[in-house]
Amino acid sequence: MSARAQSARTQSARTQSARTAPRRPVAVLRRTTYARQVSMVLAAAFVLSVAHTIYSSAAGIADPGFEVSDPGVWAFYAAAFGVAWLARREARWAQAVVLAFLGVLLAISILVYPSMFGPEQQTTFGWIENDVYVGLLMIAGHLSVLRLRGVGIAAGPALDA
Repeated sequence: MSARAQSARTQSARTQSARTAPRRPVAVLRRTTYARQVSMVLAAAFVLSVAHTIYSSAAGIADPGFEVSDPGVWAFYAAAFGVAWLARREARWAQAVVLAFLGVLLAISILVYPSMFGPEQQTTFGWIENDVYVGLLMIAGHLSVLRLRGVGIAAGPALDA
C-alpha cells in the first residue's frame, strides 16, 4: 500500500473515531435576569413566612394580631405574592413599587417585629424564620437596587485577571 493511501486511511479512521467518540460535556452558560431572581427570592421569603405563621398558630404561640384566622394576614400574603409576581415586570414603575414594598417590610422587620417577638415565640424555628426572612428581603432589596440602577452582573472568570 502506498504512503498516500496509508495516510488517507489513517485520516479516515481518525475522522470516524471523532464522530463516534463520546463528547465531553460543554460548559453551559446559563443566563438569568434580576427580575427572575428578585421574584424567586421574594417568593422563598413569603413561603417561609407563611409556614411560620401556620406553625406558630398551630403551636398556640402566634402573635394575637397575626394569626392564621385573621383575614388581614391572608390579605398581606396575597399582596406580598403579588409583589413577587410584579418583580418580574420590566417597567420602572413596577421596580419602584417592589423597592418601596421592600423598604416598608425591612423597616417593619428591623424596627417593629423585634418588639413583638416575645419569649414564647422565640423557638428555634422562629429564630431561623426571622433571620432567613430578613436576609432574603435584604438580598431582594439589593438586587432590586442594582436592577433599577441598570447595573449588570457577569458570570465567569474575573474580568481584571
